[in-house]
Amino acid sequence: MLSRLRSEDGQVWSIALKILLVVIVLGAIIIQAGPVIWNHISIRGTADDAADEAVMTYRSSRGNMQEVEKAVRKLLDAREARLYTEITFIKGKNGEQDMIGISVRKIVNTYFFEKVGYLCRYTEAVAYSERPIY
Repeated sequence: MLSRLRSEDGQVWSIALKILLVVIVLGAIIIQAGPVIWNHISIRGTADDAADEAVMTYRSSRGNMQEVEKAVRKLLDAREARLYTEITFIKGKNGEQDMIGISVRKIVNTYFFEKVGYLCRYTEAVAYSERPIY
């Protein structure tokens, strides 16, 4: 009976090491890709919030675009994002400004995405949102 068990010596360690290796590889992938994926998911909400902030500031400041831009930049700085283009107005059928449009961008780098050249393009996320002024 003991001779049978001796041939199976080390199987538990072998399986444990394989499981540990898989966990380490999956953990590294999640740590490196997680922030980039979350960036692409959350940028839409950031753009929506920036557009809402622009509309509220536009209404309260009676169209003062300097105040609007200042408020939007403050919100985006808090979320580590930037304006991708200038704040735009969309004209309606009557020719007056009906909506405010904001394009936002955020870049999140991780070591792997930074060092592998063709993955760099995925670190930048851009979203556009527009809201009615009135």
